[in-house]
Amino acid sequence: MSEDDDTTAVEASLRKAVEQLSGDGPGDDKAVQEAVQALADSSGQAWTPEQETQIRAMVDQIRKLQDLNRPGGGWWRQRREWRARERLVDMMEAGGPELLNEAELRHSKSHAMVELLLRFIDSPMKQGDTVETLTRIEALHAVTYEEYQQTRKKLEDEKAAVG
Repeated sequence: MSEDDDTTAVEASLRKAVEQLSGDGPGDDKAVQEAVQALADSSGQAWTPEQETQIRAMVDQIRKLQDLNRPGGGWWRQRREWRARERLVDMMEAGGPELLNEAELRHSKSHAMVELLLRFIDSPMKQGDTVETLTRIEALHAVTYEEYQQTRKKLEDEKAAVG
């Protein structure tokens, strides 16, 4: 399967999810899950199967670390968080910074996609919502790691200026 076929499959999956959300009945959870998975699995660079496995493991570890890194929970959670952080560092050292950057980008895209789709969980989308959502999905899919870093730095600078 070529990269163009992968891109077409991702776009088809995303469009199907948005169409399901815009229907009058309850949304098809499977279509939404497929869309999120397609977005998480897609990237602009062709990675080897071994690198893909490493990237997915890093994404899972990032999710686990974020889950553990919340207030409360006591000493045991802090200890599990510390071990999870060590495993992520080990993965980064084994895979290199490019794989970690890709994992971080995929994680943020997946999170942004879920937030975008959750806006419409309680009610059907209107035609304007569908167009706006598809535009945002396409823009989200096109984001590179450098653009992600620039946007993140800009938001951090704005928070620092306000706070």
